[in-house]
Amino acid sequence: MITLNNRKYEVIDAHAHVWKEFKGERFGDTPVEKIGNGRVRQNGEEFQFIPPEYQDYNVHLEVLQGYMDIAGVDRAVILQNPCYGDQRDYVSNIVRKSPAKFRGFGMLDPRKIDSVSEEIDTLIQNYHCIGIKMEIPDVPFVMDAPEYDFLWRKLLENDAIAAIDLGWGNGPYDFNIDRMRNVVKRYPDLKLMLCHLGVSRLWDLEQEYPYPQLQRTLSLLEINTENLYFDIAGMPVFDHSDEYPFDRPQKILKTVKETVGMDRIMWGSDFPTVMLQCTYSQSLEYITRHCDFLTEDDFEKLLGKNARRFLFRE
Repeated sequence: MITLNNRKYEVIDAHAHVWKEFKGERFGDTPVEKIGNGRVRQNGEEFQFIPPEYQDYNVHLEVLQGYMDIAGVDRAVILQNPCYGDQRDYVSNIVRKSPAKFRGFGMLDPRKIDSVSEEIDTLIQNYHCIGIKMEIPDVPFVMDAPEYDFLWRKLLENDAIAAIDLGWGNGPYDFNIDRMRNVVKRYPDLKLMLCHLGVSRLWDLEQEYPYPQLQRTLSLLEINTENLYFDIAGMPVFDHSDEYPFDRPQKILKTVKETVGMDRIMWGSDFPTVMLQCTYSQSLEYITRHCDFLTEDDFEKLLGKNARRFLFRE
């Protein structure tokens, strides 16, 4: 719990990552090669991928829990990514041991089309997942292609959440918002979580108020009026030149409030990669200490209430 203006708030991290063995791939089948001190090589390019203190490239639950305790975060939702590798056994054990504190998403490669239905059943029923995470550029597939209708129907059948990362780049599978809209139109009751505000090309500094690509993403709420939510994880990373308390993310969040309100927005950290930009606590405090446009009701929804309802189903 945290206290703001003498009022206590439950805080749920709706988007965090932990893993036991780093074995990442991206963009279909490109390995993420470890080269030391959290740096990686991919397609010949070298860059800092996670903080250098993770010298063994593994990020265990106990580390996340320690940072949660420092920041006053009560619960967390753990998502899996191709860039870290499939961690279903590790995440399942976490959720099974502490179901009141943690929820988990499985990871799916839709290109393995013959096994997708069975994989969804397995992840939901045997691995205690509340949904399936798909990073579209990393598992490149055409979301609205007729041959994938069965995928969305299968998620509906399992009452599972589709957590979608629409991408952070300029590739052919990045931010396919029109294809996403087609899926939402076709399945308006699908439980859908768009990560990082759908990204919405917000890393592009030419996207300025009112952030037209973000407006396209937020307009999906006009179609899915009950079961579409957004997390705001990793917003400090949208502008690497920005420093705490992150003026640009504050302006983006204010625009979200002005456009659609706070009923479908959930705070998340994007631990551990956000810690290349700020501390875990700062990924929360730029909101709680500096977003003076948020009301007590806004804080309650953003910090915990929305995630409690949608992700913990309480």
